[in-house]
Amino acid sequence: QSFVLAFTPTAPIAPTDVRLSFDCANTLAAPINSGLNTLLFSASATPIPDIVALAATLDNDGIVNVLGPNGTGAFAVATVNVGADADITVSADTGNATLPVSASLCQTDPASGQCISAIGFAVTTTINTDATPTFGIFVQGNGNVPFDPATNRVFVRFKDGGNVTRGSTSVAVRTQ
Repeated sequence: QSFVLAFTPTAPIAPTDVRLSFDCANTLAAPINSGLNTLLFSASATPIPDIVALAATLDNDGIVNVLGPNGTGAFAVATVNVGADADITVSADTGNATLPVSASLCQTDPASGQCISAIGFAVTTTINTDATPTFGIFVQGNGNVPFDPATNRVFVRFKDGGNVTRGSTSVAVRTQ
């Protein structure tokens, strides 16, 4: 089923994780998982960056597979800034879950996928309006991660100079 939701702010709103509840007849409501089936919503009286991010995994299934307890996995993120020009810091984390993985990333050449920045725990880059930078995310295992796609995730966050999240995406992570 497809839905169109419209929000019309009447004043500035700090980034807020809007929780949407879905329920059908004779069922329990779907669980709400922050960053998975919620909407990060904000509004400003002045132009701000607005990063739309889309993750792509190797099998196109939304799962980054870490090969063995000490192995690695990787995925890519494509973006577009539909807001104002800004310096953006990109980082990856596991949200509220404590998982035996670490994530590093780099900005990539959109045509080749090769890193064009140093690989690190964060990358800061200027993202202009309508720019479409891409990023490679590398996940290093340090133990087993069970398959629990609602909880065990790697989030990629895009924050402005005031450390305010202006976009994000995530993929499930597991050891395989």
